[in-house]
Amino acid sequence: MLKHPVAIVLIPFTLSTAALAADNGTYVGITTGQTQMLGNGLATDAGNVMGLFLGRDFARWEGVTWGAEGAYSTLGNFSGPGYAGHSSEADISLIGTYYLDRANKLGLYGKAGIAHTWVSVAGSTSSEEGGTYGVGLRYFVTPRVEARFGFQYYSIGGANVLANHDSGWLLGAAYHF
Repeated sequence: MLKHPVAIVLIPFTLSTAALAADNGTYVGITTGQTQMLGNGLATDAGNVMGLFLGRDFARWEGVTWGAEGAYSTLGNFSGPGYAGHSSEADISLIGTYYLDRANKLGLYGKAGIAHTWVSVAGSTSSEEGGTYGVGLRYFVTPRVEARFGFQYYSIGGANVLANHDSGWLLGAAYHF
């Protein structure tokens, strides 16, 4: 029997900390930023982005990681002459990171995948699949906490991919388990 009440509290804490110390490659994060929507040839400010993402690094080599991410983002409101609307998206992407230092703290990332985008204008909603890609920087503040800054492109589909898309600058943070 344990004679010290402090030991009773410290044992579960020590065991849970040891379990968290084994990095399994899974991470969860949030993003925020600013997007712009281009539809029907008109560029409009789409407002503020808020999003969540979940990822997993599958392969790690010296200075390089490969993995997959899933994300959901509300891409904000947009408006133009005589219309206003809102856009959201969900995507699945492959992500690769090349680290610029030996400690694997600062890296350049690239990602590409498939996005499903919802666009609502004047009470009607349209949804389509399209491509998505992004580039940016990843920086590990601690071994478990990552900060990101990058650019993301979301195709809304349609005949002219360049005339129907959202794109945005994003700032994010992730926690690695």
